[in-house]
Amino acid sequence: MPLPAPRFCWFYPGPGANLDARAREFTAGKKFPDHFELVLDPDFEFTNLYDLRWNTHNETAYPATFVIDRSGKVVYAKISGSHGGRTKAADVLPLLRGRTSSGN
Repeated sequence: MPLPAPRFCWFYPGPGANLDARAREFTAGKKFPDHFELVLDPDFEFTNLYDLRWNTHNETAYPATFVIDRSGKVVYAKISGSHGGRTKAADVLPLLRGRTSSGN
């Protein structure tokens, strides 16, 4: 039996005031797959909790990618100190292709 599609959460951090409106403006006209979920991070609560805050002019959080299996284990983590060091799909696709129904 095929596994369900993996879920992707995209965190959108920022000051709490009008964050929802800014997120809608940012995503307006863009189409995302059904298994992508935009998660608002008001006042950088999640971002600060995991030390991802890029606290400089015109930035919010360091580019970061985490793959978490069904048991809650982090099986991949990459936090970049710049825009150029973002995770490439080729880095995580093998992890997603290797999933099994046993929880990975």
